[in-house]
Amino acid sequence: MKKSILFLVFFIFTLSLFSQVPNYEFIVEPIELMETKYDYMPANYNSFPIRVQPEISTPYGLPAGGVYIVFQAQETYTTERRVYYAYIDEDGNVTATDPVSMNDVEQGFPSLDLDPITCNPFVAWHAKVEPDNSYDVLSSYDLYHMMGSPGLWIDEFIVIDNPEAGLPLTGNDDDEFIWPNVFIDSSPLGGDYRRVYVYASNYTPTASGEFIENVILAYADFQTSDFDNQSTLDWSYRTIELFNNWHAGIPEYIKPYKAMTVQENKVVFMGYNSNNEIFALKNENYGEGEFTCYSQPWLFPLDNPQNLNGSYLYEDDSGNPLNIRQQILHSKNMNVVFTDCDSEVSFLGAMGITIDDEAGYFDLDWNQIYPKIFSFDLYTNEFSFYDLYIKGANPSDDNPMVPWDLNEDGLVDSFDANGMVTWAQSYPYIHFDENLIDVYTNFKITKSISSAWESWHLVVWQDCLKAKLASQYVPGYEEWLDVPEIAICAYSGFLSWSDPIFLNSNETPELAGMIPSFVYPGDKIEFFDYYHGKLHLFFLDENYYGPNGYYPWPMDGGILQYAALDIDFYFVSTEEEEVPQQQITMYNYPNPFNPTTTIQFSNEQNQQNEQIELEIYNIKGQEIKALTVTLSGVEGSVVWNGTDKNNLPVGSGIYFYKLNLENSPIRKMILLK
Repeated sequence: MKKSILFLVFFIFTLSLFSQVPNYEFIVEPIELMETKYDYMPANYNSFPIRVQPEISTPYGLPAGGVYIVFQAQETYTTERRVYYAYIDEDGNVTATDPVSMNDVEQGFPSLDLDPITCNPFVAWHAKVEPDNSYDVLSSYDLYHMMGSPGLWIDEFIVIDNPEAGLPLTGNDDDEFIWPNVFIDSSPLGGDYRRVYVYASNYTPTASGEFIENVILAYADFQTSDFDNQSTLDWSYRTIELFNNWHAGIPEYIKPYKAMTVQENKVVFMGYNSNNEIFALKNENYGEGEFTCYSQPWLFPLDNPQNLNGSYLYEDDSGNPLNIRQQILHSKNMNVVFTDCDSEVSFLGAMGITIDDEAGYFDLDWNQIYPKIFSFDLYTNEFSFYDLYIKGANPSDDNPMVPWDLNEDGLVDSFDANGMVTWAQSYPYIHFDENLIDVYTNFKITKSISSAWESWHLVVWQDCLKAKLASQYVPGYEEWLDVPEIAICAYSGFLSWSDPIFLNSNETPELAGMIPSFVYPGDKIEFFDYYHGKLHLFFLDENYYGPNGYYPWPMDGGILQYAALDIDFYFVSTEEEEVPQQQITMYNYPNPFNPTTTIQFSNEQNQQNEQIELEIYNIKGQEIKALTVTLSGVEGSVVWNGTDKNNLPVGSGIYFYKLNLENSPIRKMILLK
């Protein structure tokens, strides 16, 4: 990536010499949502099942700010797998957990997005509801805006009717587009209109018998009045020509691993494919018209290191050295978001070391698979990546980290007692079952927060290296056999990417006795103050380690959980000396307010008759007002009357305020008209 990094991090094996792990604390300790017998992915593969509401629902000005989660669960072994929702209010209380649909049929893999105006959730899932016995994509939405509370779901309706929807677009009468993903953003109609997108992937194999998922994209424009009228909306449909060609074997069969994201007029697919290419398809017309494809080969040759006796680390059965490379591996369950002030799109995945041949063989026992951030610049149309974990000396130079040469001097860092090359190990998956590595992937990245100060991201994956080492009987890991970890890295525009927070039942008291799997972060970070953000988490606490949704039967099940963390985005090295900072306290009252609020603050460093400026920003980070205060002591106050620089009234919503001092905290206030 093109950002500079302020700290060079050098590793010996899997431990860093200079830790940049963010501080954190649980704001909400894990809360049970419901028990389930289904113990595989509790939601969808490639988007968010957990979304954070805006603070205010319009047009009635009702308070919101809660969290919607949609998931699939099976209450007993004899009941169907159904789609449920949960609602968590701003204080972390679970106020609802109920089915989305009253139709008692098998339902699966739900996705949702929130309307930014009403705060209503729009949910999609797949199920068989028609006599043709094909899977259809169904939807419903909750009329939160009417009462300021959840639970007014409209009757389900079909959004993608298979195979009828695809027939005029692909010419195939047996296509079934399922696994839906939902996005809501701007509409080309402007005004009060928004556009909802639902894309789904083809469940039907190709003529060659391969599963190569082309997509159908459904979209509809709506207004708040459509919610009031419980409209099922007027849908348009299209497919993506390139994906259709790959599915049809034109000029060859190519399997895409992809996800989609939307920002205003831009609709972008990004991912990688079975030809070892990374690709992005960009559309700047609200999903209508042409998608322009950009791609490049994504194989990185690697020098085969020598052991002290002159043999090579990678050799064939005859002792001949093998050619090796690095490539993207087992990263299909990922999502894509806009990053870098919306100039890029990115996804979290992994690269590993493989043999440079058509099969791309790699030895899973060697634990040589490493998380990366992959990005596509929407202006230069160039790809880049960042060595997230484990980092080399220069993680942003677009050369993959070499796990036996972390200082990048071209020499092997260390050898074991037998003179064999050693390397930093990583295994970023939920479980170490090598036969099902593809279904144990779950890489997720949150939307960014961009303000007048900096940009923040979080990424979340599951890691089972220690559990895998325990399964391999490596001394010292005996207590880790059934202990997967949640890994969280934070991005601060000031400090770049942190080292991971690892949460697990051995070392994290809040997770004691749990087996956290299939962890999803909330779609965005909630802003606390200058350094702190709130991360929402949704996960399955398994009864027994390893999902049995594939085999053996019966499934073991578990407890679906919600939790929230306070993440400190000022993650300095523990080797650095921290300079004491002056203490500033601030608050405003009343909050929420209309039409005025008093902002009170104190600063021990204030001087008599000193003038201090208080700055007020909107949620986009734009300064809308600056108020000057003359202090008579360590304390001061100022009244804001809800107007901007031109003394014009501002609208209802969230605003932030801070003093024009280096260490001022940032506080949130709500104008509610």
